[in-house]
Amino acid sequence: MITNDICKVLYALPGGVVEPRRQPITKPLVTTILGAVLLIINLVAIDDRAGALSMFTMLAGVTLLIVGLVLIVVRLTSSTRVPYHTPSKRYMCYDERYYDRAQLAELRRYVDRGDRAKIDALPTGNISAVTLVECSAADDSLVALAIYEYIEFENRLVERVKVIAR
Repeated sequence: MITNDICKVLYALPGGVVEPRRQPITKPLVTTILGAVLLIINLVAIDDRAGALSMFTMLAGVTLLIVGLVLIVVRLTSSTRVPYHTPSKRYMCYDERYYDRAQLAELRRYVDRGDRAKIDALPTGNISAVTLVECSAADDSLVALAIYEYIEFENRLVERVKVIAR
């Protein structure tokens, strides 16, 4: 996975600033509860003669309930961990941006300097010839940047991961 390099660097930071944690189950739990609520509303408040409305709430409720339960089981049984920023007590966010191969030198220069304003000003594209992966804390106090170049059917890390702490 393209984010493994960034995760390894972030977990190796001194002081346990970033630690691997399992994703929370709050969103799947809300999805499951919403599905159950729709099913209860369908049973209690909607008349069986309402036809389309009754079928819609039943279908939406069952779908949300099943999807939520599956996601809860997957998150509880999975060994996958994501970066958690302990000072801000939040999970770190990923962002990928795609650039043209001609912009690689300029992008490398801005990443080396840690100039996020210039990086944001660069025009992005839809083709992943060069990919900038950013993993940042919610308060932007810690940002990790990695540049990947697509060569011979794989994304290769161009240079080491740059970590910017503010």
